[in-house]
Amino acid sequence: MIGNMWMAAVLAGFAVWLWMPPDGLTRLEPVITWKLPSWAQPRPEAMESKKRWMVGIAAGIGVVIYCWDFSPAVVFLGPLVACGAWVFLGRMEPAGVRKSRQETLYALPQALDLIQACLKTGQPLRTATQTVSQAMGPPVSGLLGSVTSAISVGMSDDQAWQVLTEDPTIGVVARDIARSTTWGTAITDVLAQHSADLRRFGSQDRLKAAKQVGVKSVMPLGICYLPAFALMGVVPVIAAGVSGLFG
Repeated sequence: MIGNMWMAAVLAGFAVWLWMPPDGLTRLEPVITWKLPSWAQPRPEAMESKKRWMVGIAAGIGVVIYCWDFSPAVVFLGPLVACGAWVFLGRMEPAGVRKSRQETLYALPQALDLIQACLKTGQPLRTATQTVSQAMGPPVSGLLGSVTSAISVGMSDDQAWQVLTEDPTIGVVARDIARSTTWGTAITDVLAQHSADLRRFGSQDRLKAAKQVGVKSVMPLGICYLPAFALMGVVPVIAAGVSGLFG
C-alpha cells in the first residue's frame, strides 16, 4: 500500500513537471544552476533541462518498477537515478558539437594566417576579418561572422572580439586580439603565435585519433578471426579426440 502511494506520488510529480510551462522552467533554471557544483554544471550545448529531467524521471521510475520485488525501499532510489541521469546528460557532449569543434580547430590556423596576410597588406582588422569570414566556409565563417556583425552595429574592434571570448575553440585567440587592439600591440605577432599553437595541437589531435584506430579495431578483428580460429584449430582437435574414443 505504501509503495503504491509512493509510485502514485512520483507519477503525479512527473505529470506536473510535463505540464509546467517553459517560461516557468526558464525562471527556475538560473537558480538551479547557481546552486550546482562545478562538476555538475551542464554544458552550454547540452540537452535542455526539461528533456534531461524527463529522461531521468523515466529512468528512475523504470528502476523502481524493475527492482520493486527486491524491496519497497527502492522507491528512494528513483530520485537518485533521476538526478544522476540529469547530471550525466548535462555533462555529455553531443557528437555533432564535438565534430564541429574539431573542424573549427583544424580550420582556425588557416583563417588566422589569412587575417595576418590581410593585415600585412595594409587592411584594418575589421576589414581583414570580414574578408576572411566571406572566404572561409563554416564553421569558421560563423565565428568570424559574429565579429563582423558586432562591428556593423557600432561596436569597436576590441568589443566585437570579446563576443567570442567564451567560445571553447577561439576564446583564447579572441581575448588576445581584443587585448592587442586595446593596447596597440602588434596583432600579427599574436595571430602568428596562435596559428602555430593551433596547428601543433591539431597535429597532436590527429595523431591521437590515428593511434586510437588501432585500439578500437582489436575487438572487431578478434570477433572476425575467432570463428576461423575455432573451426581450423579447435574443432579438428576435438573431432580427432572424439574419433579416437569411438575408434
